[in-house]
This record gives sequence, structure tokens and C-alpha cells, in this order.
Amino acid sequence: MHTSPKPATPPISVRMQRLGPVAVVHLSGELDLATVDHVERELGDVADGVDGLVVDLEGLSFLASTGLALLARWHGRAGEQGFAFRVVAANRQVLRPIQLTALDDVLALDATVDEALVAIPRQVNR
Repeated sequence: MHTSPKPATPPISVRMQRLGPVAVVHLSGELDLATVDHVERELGDVADGVDGLVVDLEGLSFLASTGLALLARWHGRAGEQGFAFRVVAANRQVLRPIQLTALDDVLALDATVDEALVAIPRQVNR
């Protein structure tokens, strides 16, 4: 008996949410070399004209150095283009690499999306 192989689950899922002038991007799966370009394109599509961008990493099971570089690039882009950029990271799989690379000193980190959404008006109005 021959069975077809099961289709591979995508290594990353990107779900967008627009809340007025703020875009929230929820990531699930693995953010690594194989998926970073896809996430970069999705962020570029949603970031145009926003006052704030929240990247929710809580659904990630793995965060590679390419994902860390992506976050650093978007932090810089937000500063250049004048929008708030916040990262939701509370689980160990994503928070530990951020801490080990000292990106927690650079990125605006929040434990929940709700905390990030509350912080955005304060960040924009500075």
C-alpha cells in the first residue's frame, strides 16, 4: 500500500491585524533564514502609513540570528520613518536570544500585544 507524504506545514505563519493607524503582525512557527524574506515582505506591505507597528513573536518556536537582524532593521526603519515599533516577546524561545544579543536594550519590548498598543501613543507623542 502506497501512501502520499503529508504536506509539510509551513515553517512560519503571518497574520496581520490593522487597528486604526497601528498594524499588528502575529508570527507563529520559526523565524530563520528560510522564512525571514517572507516576513520582511509582509512587514513592508503592512507598514506603509502606520503610526505604529507591533510584531508579536509569542507564537514563535524558534528565533534565529536572521530574525534578530530583521527586528533590528525594522527598529531602525521605524526611527527613520517616524513610526513606533514595538516587539511582543515574553516566552523563553524568543526572549532569550534577544537578551543574549543585547537587543533588549534597543528594542521596545512588551509582554503582551495589549501592553504594546497602550505604549504606542506615548512613544509616538514623545
